[in-house]
Amino acid sequence: GGSDDAKYGPGETVWLRGRLNSIRVKGGSCFLVLRQNSFDTVQACFFKDKENPELSAKMIKYLKTLTTESMVDLQGTVAAADVKSASVQDAELVINRIHAVSKADAMLPFLVEDAARSEKEVEESQDTDRPFPRLGQELRLDHRWLDLRAPANNAIMRVQSAICQLFRESLYSQGFVEIHTPKLIAGESESGAGVFTTDYFGTTACLAQSPQLYKQMAISSDLDRVFEIGPVFRAENSNTRRHLCEFTGLDLEMAINEHYMETLEVV
Repeated sequence: GGSDDAKYGPGETVWLRGRLNSIRVKGGSCFLVLRQNSFDTVQACFFKDKENPELSAKMIKYLKTLTTESMVDLQGTVAAADVKSASVQDAELVINRIHAVSKADAMLPFLVEDAARSEKEVEESQDTDRPFPRLGQELRLDHRWLDLRAPANNAIMRVQSAICQLFRESLYSQGFVEIHTPKLIAGESESGAGVFTTDYFGTTACLAQSPQLYKQMAISSDLDRVFEIGPVFRAENSNTRRHLCEFTGLDLEMAINEHYMETLEVV
């Protein structure tokens, strides 16, 4: 944008690659919003050039063929602007060149814009002239690649990544070693929790319910402090949509030298 800490200033030419968040072509003008990383958006515009009407007409014609969610490369000149519809609000790009790297289907299962709306917003719209569509969980999961483009859903994945990073960094700084334990094992990891079984070349095998046994073996192997971030499987029979048949576990194990308070200092 045009702010003091901006990478590019007014008049400079930039190349951007991003998804076409929205596009509006009318007459001899076009406004579009380009999106990167699900969160960052910038407005770009094109206006018919009276000195070169033929080239302008070709550009407008091409812009009309672009579909939302397409991946495009755009070359534009930075111009100061007051924009309300993008995260970059003090600048826009005047389009010089644009190329579709990968075109999205004209008819998508649903719009990212609809997936990003809250349940409250959708509910309140039902009594209006233009109610927002309700997106069921099955539809979202069948097209998860599209659903995860919604900022809130994309943020969940990033938060998960950040939690795992902090968990690792904290334990590394306290002398822990990361281990990777088997998930296909001969018997149950622990009693009291359901277990998934599968055929292992004629023998019954189980999906690990916990890395507990292996963590204890690691401590006995003089690895004093260990941790693991990995999948956990539990055959919890449930009729709800939210249950813990599979989740990512953050486990740690450590030797106690003198008092169990040592563990509390870590966790």
